[in-house]
Amino acid sequence: MKRIGKIIFPILSILALSSCSGSPFTSEEFTSRIFFNLWDFLIVLTAFIVLVLIAFFFAYKPIKEFAKKRADYVEGKIRTAEEREKKSQNLISEGEKSLLESKRNAALIVDEARENAAKIKDEIINEAKLEAQNEKKKAQEEIAQEIEANKDAIHKEIVDVALKASEELLNREVSKEDNKRLLDDFVDNLNKKEK
Repeated sequence: MKRIGKIIFPILSILALSSCSGSPFTSEEFTSRIFFNLWDFLIVLTAFIVLVLIAFFFAYKPIKEFAKKRADYVEGKIRTAEEREKKSQNLISEGEKSLLESKRNAALIVDEARENAAKIKDEIINEAKLEAQNEKKKAQEEIAQEIEANKDAIHKEIVDVALKASEELLNREVSKEDNKRLLDDFVDNLNKKEK
């Protein structure tokens, strides 16, 4: 713009000075100024064409180039923004797919954990039942052993009592054979009564 002003200002100054003279108008000058003068018209037209050409070369082309560069820059930014938007849409859709897959995997893991917990629960219950059965058998065996031990102890006491009673009844000492025979008979009678 400064370059255009430097060129146009001197041309306009020359045209203004050439059309003015230092004295007042005369009637001839007045009529010549009022009516159309071909030479003046051609000079003004030439100056206008020169001015238009100067403006075209020094103003229009640079402005047009600047506008084109600016349009290319804006268009490039728009393309870049569209590409980024497409990439972010792709990333969002991939993220949604990944999230959906993660939810599915989490559901599968939870289901597997529930199944494993049910299996472990069943195993623990079965082990507890088996252990309870073993403890019950063990307790029954111990009870049976205690009963047998008590039977033997009672049997011995009964034998002793029976021997003492028979000694007093018979007023004599009972031999080992008599003692054994009496004891066997007594035990047989007890066993028959228990059954």
